[in-house]
Amino acid sequence: MSKKYSVFITVLFCLFIFGFGIFQFILPDRDFSDQENRFLSQFKAPTADTLRTGKFMEDFEDYITDQFPLRDQWIQLKALSERTLGKQENNKVYFGTDGQTLFAQFNTPTDEELSQRVGFVNSLGDNLDVPVYFSLVPDKTFVQSELLPANAPNVDDGSTISGAEALCGDNVTYIDLRWVLGNDRGAFYRTDHHWTTMGAQKAGQALLEGMGLIQQAEDLKVLGYQGLPYTQVSDSFYGTTYSSSGAGWVEPDSICTVIPEGGAQGHITVTGYPEGTPIESSLYHPEKLEVKDKYAYFLGGNQPLCVIQNPDAEGGKLLVIRDSYSDSLAPFLAEEFQEVHLFDLRYNNMPLKQYVADNGIDQVLVLYSVSNFSTDINLFKLAH
Repeated sequence: MSKKYSVFITVLFCLFIFGFGIFQFILPDRDFSDQENRFLSQFKAPTADTLRTGKFMEDFEDYITDQFPLRDQWIQLKALSERTLGKQENNKVYFGTDGQTLFAQFNTPTDEELSQRVGFVNSLGDNLDVPVYFSLVPDKTFVQSELLPANAPNVDDGSTISGAEALCGDNVTYIDLRWVLGNDRGAFYRTDHHWTTMGAQKAGQALLEGMGLIQQAEDLKVLGYQGLPYTQVSDSFYGTTYSSSGAGWVEPDSICTVIPEGGAQGHITVTGYPEGTPIESSLYHPEKLEVKDKYAYFLGGNQPLCVIQNPDAEGGKLLVIRDSYSDSLAPFLAEEFQEVHLFDLRYNNMPLKQYVADNGIDQVLVLYSVSNFSTDINLFKLAH
């Protein structure tokens, strides 16, 4: 190696190290990463206590990592490098074999954990005098397993749902959605863990059949929204799985609707409770299509309670113990029930038995994605 080449490499190395160090402190800090869909660490001035415990250095390391110049570009470069080297996973996200579908890893709960969680659902069924239905949305790694890389280890093989169904007590009716959604490439967003409007529609039909509102699949023509066209409202949706993956080569998803605002008959009204007090709301929130979390277009995003009313529906009053999958499902349920109450255990502490009695609820549906059901720490509220 010549002396000139050695000097060149040394200068280049110094420019790289010190250049990024200078830019680190010149460039303004970012509060939020659209790429990762999360808030970024901010600088915290040291105190005697944080210096003594070492907390300052931990916080400072997080700050440097989050505010590193061109962080989003480096994350995408890492993911591309992993893919070029033949690796099929980055940051706990699998790259689908079609090059465009992303899968978040699924962690299977232990038998003890599953038994405890289903036990909470059984307690709800035992405590109420109305029918209680229970359903788990299969993970995308189960529904679209043919797109997973070979031998991917952390996936949903269907055993968690089979175990949950077997554990259901006499006062809980389980509705299986696995085979309704199975092998449907249109049932989930490519860049997100949620089901698409198509997936929600198919699941809604299966749930209605399971709850006795329609008798057989061939009777679906009786549903008021059958035959309505799909309407695309966005073609630039990048979901949470994309945010974690760094897979910059993946194309955005489209978001569509079937049920129009106000319902097929134009009589649906929505009351939201985003801060715990009622406000007039809507099935869809177009302003959410201008932000990163475009899935919040459905009902406006997570909230303690949302009540949808349709006086023309033949069904009674349905209480749905929900996670975010119910938001895009809600318009289909609202076509068939006079009232749909979406109750989120994460933000709502009202006793369910009291809520059912106070609101004249006819049926209760506990509906979670299998992933959220396996991890939600609020399920114990079902038993109270």
